[in-house]
Amino acid sequence: MPHKLPHDLTHPLAEIEAMIRATPVAERNQLQADLQSLCNRLDREGYVLPERLANLNRMLIDDKVEAQFDNLPV
Repeated sequence: MPHKLPHDLTHPLAEIEAMIRATPVAERNQLQADLQSLCNRLDREGYVLPERLANLNRMLIDDKVEAQFDNLPV
């Protein structure tokens, strides 16, 4: 059973979430990689990732994939 996220990890998550939301969409690629790394770590350690952050990560992944298709030659 996953563990609830401890308070000492909520600050880094809140910080990266705020940075992502404050960064222009075109510049969020590196921040998505950082968020993904943090999500992976939390999952490995058995913590529950807040749904809003899981959704934010999925949105950023979708944006990255869409940007790749936008650059394909026609």
